[in-house]
Amino acid sequence: MIEYGISSEVISTLFSSTANTQANLDALAGNILGQGIDYYQSGNYDLAISAFKRSAALSPFSDNSAKAYDYIGQSYIKLGNNDAAIKNYKEAIHIYPQRDEFHKALADIYLKEKMHEEALAEFETTVKINPSDAESRYSLGQSYITAGKLDNAGKQFNEVVRITPGNPSGYYGLGQVARAEGDLSEAVNQLTKAIRKDKNFELAYVELGCTYADQGKLDKANEQLSILENEGSNYATKLENYIIQSTQPRIIATLSTNGFDTNLGAKTSVSTLSSQLTEPNKSKLFSMQIAFSKNMDQASVINPYNWTISRATIQNNGGVYNNGLTPSAKEAFILPKPAYVTYNTETNNATIYFRVSQNASANATIDPRHIVFKFSGIDIYGKTMDTSADEYSGFSSIA
Repeated sequence: MIEYGISSEVISTLFSSTANTQANLDALAGNILGQGIDYYQSGNYDLAISAFKRSAALSPFSDNSAKAYDYIGQSYIKLGNNDAAIKNYKEAIHIYPQRDEFHKALADIYLKEKMHEEALAEFETTVKINPSDAESRYSLGQSYITAGKLDNAGKQFNEVVRITPGNPSGYYGLGQVARAEGDLSEAVNQLTKAIRKDKNFELAYVELGCTYADQGKLDKANEQLSILENEGSNYATKLENYIIQSTQPRIIATLSTNGFDTNLGAKTSVSTLSSQLTEPNKSKLFSMQIAFSKNMDQASVINPYNWTISRATIQNNGGVYNNGLTPSAKEAFILPKPAYVTYNTETNNATIYFRVSQNASANATIDPRHIVFKFSGIDIYGKTMDTSADEYSGFSSIA
């Protein structure tokens, strides 16, 4: 019977009483290994695993056996059976404890399974076995970053630079470490070196763009984004999202929909705002819609204590309430906090509600143009407001 594409004559010869030597078994193992590779390359992973296991059993402790174990692990990964792959590589390590490729393969599976401590241990072993392998040192450095061991990570990346000075990976890793440590200038320095080594290193552009965003240099961050977009990079969205997160929210538009006309200036009769305010001691709830530049934290927006309603005190551009004159006793007063606030998460619009009251003599006045609405909350990423656009008044618009 021919099971692995080897002629019956060859098998008979190999297993004859005069030819049954380890050399012949090694030869048979090599043939079966080749058959397994054919199965593997054609996607028949179950048949491939069977062949590789037979090959390893025929020629244990040989290079063919080591190759078979590696292919078995890769076949299990292709089948989505990482547990079996882990068990296979552990067995291989037991037989070949000094074969760094098995530790590396096992570490890679651990990373996919988010078993970071286990991955770190395997990468450490890999580097001990083969300290001149820059790729393993780079992977170890990345594992140290994940573990928060930045000093150890930096040492590994420096070794990567020493071993392969023309490779951008070491500089990229050093840039990551510097950024994680808060040394943003050094991060820019190292990431720029990485890009000089390889202008197609997309991850370096992402990290550099994020670093610029951390520095508040959004123009430079967007330059890196443009480079990625022009190359059609899949990483462009990642950087774009980070830039959005890093950008401080702004008030971008306002609108009063029920009569609080912020174009009206000093000594405006309260009754002008609404017919409801023509009678003594009457009051009306007005509203002001305020649009934000990005998604805001809803709880922060609807919290009245994050809003301030005040009389303008700026000493230029006509910014003083009532033209700087002391308001008379008949001047209407608006409470410094809204009555309540609502927020539309789909449009990023807040509506603040505040009350204006008529006095007992029905002659109250107000200066709507110099009433200031200010927000001091946060967006969904915890970013505070851009202070250049965190308030609105009729005289200054958005400021």
